[in-house]
Order: sequence, then structure tokens, then C-alpha cells
Amino acid sequence: MPMVVSLGPYHAGHDDLQHKEREKPLCMEDICTLSIKNMAVLDFLQEVIFPLREQALMYYLHGINDLRRGRNDVDDDIKLNFRFNLMLLHDAAFLLVAMNALPRRNPNQVGDDEQRRTSSHGLWTDVAIVHDLLLFENQVPLVVVDKLYQIATDRTDFSQIVENFVWKTLLKHPNSPIPDKKVRTTAHHLLHQCHMLLRPTGYEVVVEIGGANSAADENAGVKRRRWHRAMQYHVAGVGLTSKGNIDGGVKHHRLLDVEYSGGALEIPVLHVDDNTCSMLRNLIAMEQASTGVGHYVTAYCVFFSRLMCTAEDVTLLTKKGILVHQLANDETVAAEFANLCKNVVFNEDGRCNYLREACAAADERYQSRVRNWMTWLKHKHFRNPWLAMGAVAAVVVTICTVVQAVFAVFPRN
Repeated sequence: MPMVVSLGPYHAGHDDLQHKEREKPLCMEDICTLSIKNMAVLDFLQEVIFPLREQALMYYLHGINDLRRGRNDVDDDIKLNFRFNLMLLHDAAFLLVAMNALPRRNPNQVGDDEQRRTSSHGLWTDVAIVHDLLLFENQVPLVVVDKLYQIATDRTDFSQIVENFVWKTLLKHPNSPIPDKKVRTTAHHLLHQCHMLLRPTGYEVVVEIGGANSAADENAGVKRRRWHRAMQYHVAGVGLTSKGNIDGGVKHHRLLDVEYSGGALEIPVLHVDDNTCSMLRNLIAMEQASTGVGHYVTAYCVFFSRLMCTAEDVTLLTKKGILVHQLANDETVAAEFANLCKNVVFNEDGRCNYLREACAAADERYQSRVRNWMTWLKHKHFRNPWLAMGAVAAVVVTICTVVQAVFAVFPRN
């Protein structure tokens, strides 16, 4: 459910979202004022919405019927179609204003409408708007927004504006992993753009066809591997290290670039705030409902939902610099991620899991009894220099006792 603004038909007309609904016509007025052709709203409807109406309808499961159910009214088809067209136009205009995509005629002057529209904005509202713009059921087809932008400004750089907006949203923290800016696929909506920027390095989309039976055939005879908790990895001697950004000719990593190397899982730092899990859940929902986009966000979330599902796991990852969170306590973070993949359908042993090899390598080291014993010995007796010296002294005393017993039983002639 959106917090402040509804985009698309699914939440249109909701009583709690009416404040922003009153701002949308003002955004459209701004676009009409900035238009180089001095176009009116009806002109934009004719040139933007009418040619793209059928294409836009394909983005919504029930199309304009969602408007009727949302308002519980009995409008005829003509009135309903007009409301759908006007909704698309107003939502596209609001999105352009929210992304600061429109050039100002005079940067030193702010119109009365803009002052009235932004007077109630605060930090909370800005965060809430970004939250709503990345909801899967709260999207506007970018093809409509792009067309409106082109006609209003006579410019063709809208795709770069969308990419930069989502880029800044993902890079909220100074040491955040770098998203993939070499995306060449056209995004369908803002959440899709976010999904493409998070693509792991070298990832290729793998689509599994055939459902559960084909997945079972593919996994037949293959030993199943599973992720374990961070504390379990730590006790078993599987390293957990933070993968930092490195300059000087070395390419930056991305958020989902989890690797297993040298007996340790190398994990990019994850910043968790109030909107992190919401964004991840919506990305998972998009992958579950779409074909051909891949399942790399789902694989990443399954990994983290297993890695830190208790408070002690969160504490350990925080100490190692892998996790930085702004929530109330470690228990809250653990609870959020433990339920992150609830009711999600995902074949962890299938080819769609880009972390399958890392999981197998980490699990093999985790299952090694020799390494488990050595790690236990290290944690038990070599945690600090004094314990290490005591352990060495105990070993020396034991050896001397054995030697003394041997010479007592077998004295030298």
C-alpha cells in the first residue's frame, strides 16, 4: 500500500492518498506552462495518451476495471475510459516533477503553484514518495512518461534522467556498492530500472521452463546445498569478509556480487533502513510475476534471509563491516530478513540461482569435520595470547609427562 501517492489504477481513489491527487493537476499545469508548443491538457491527451493507451493497458492486470473497483462506482465505459486516460496523464506528470526532470524557465523564480505544491513537503514526505515510486503495484509505464517529456520539452534524454534518478536512490550511502550503469535494455517502469541497475557482474538471464517437474529432473542426483547462519559459518571456520570499493584501476563491485574465495564469503556492504526490505520485496514480486528478467534479487534475498535470521547473526555481520543498519535493534533487522522470502517460490539448486556455486563451496567447507575441529580449537583455546600460551604450556606438560612415564617403564641401561 502506498504511503502518500498512488500511481496507476490499483490504488486510485483511495481516501488516504487524496492529498497528492490534488497536486497532480498542478504538475500537469506546470508542464502545460513549460511546453514549447503552448499545449493544453486535451492536446497532451490526444498526442500522448491516445496513441499509447492500448500499450499502457498491457501493464495492468485488470486494466481500467481496477478504477471501477477502487471507487465502487458504476461509471459507464466512456466515462471510465476518460478517467483512465486522465489518470495516466496526471501520473506521468507527477512522476516527471518528482524526478526533477522538467527544466525551469527561470531558476530564480518559483511559481505560486509550485510553492503551494511543495510547501507541505518535508524529509519524511520525500522518503515516502521514493518508497511509493518503487512499489510493484504502483507503477506508470515509462513509455508514457517518456512521450510526455519529449512533447513538452522537445528533448530525448529521458532514459538518462530515469537512470540517474534510480542511481541516486540506490547510492544513498557514501560506501554503497556501485550499481551497473552499462544497462542497455529499456526499462518498463521505475522498479524495472532499479532491478536492472542491481544486476550482478557477468550475470546472464536464465529462464527455467517446465515448472517443478523439470526442476526435479535437473536436480536429480545432485547433492543439495543450503545457506547457513552467519554464526554457524563463523564457528565452522567459513570466513565472512566485507568486499569494499577499491579505486586505482580495479573495477567497482556491485551490491549483489557475492563470491566465495579463499575459504571465505566475500559480501558487499549492505545498508539497511526502513525502506530496504520493502524495496527488496517488491523486486522479488516483480521477478515472481515476470519472465525473462531473471531471479538474481530473489537469490540474493534467500541468501541474506538465511545468513542473518537471528540477532547474533546481525551483530556478527555488523562487527565484520558487512552490514550497516539504521533500525531500532538487531532483533528488528533479523525479524525483517527472516520473513523476507516468506511464500516465495525459488529453486535454489536450479540454474537461475547465480549464487549456486558459492553456496556449494561454502557448504562444503562448512561440512568439513577437520576444519570444524581446528576452528573449534582456535575459538576455544586461542582466542587471546594468554589462552594460547596456556594451551601451549598444557601441551608441553602433557608431552613431558608422557616422556617421563615412558622412561619410568623403560629405563635406560
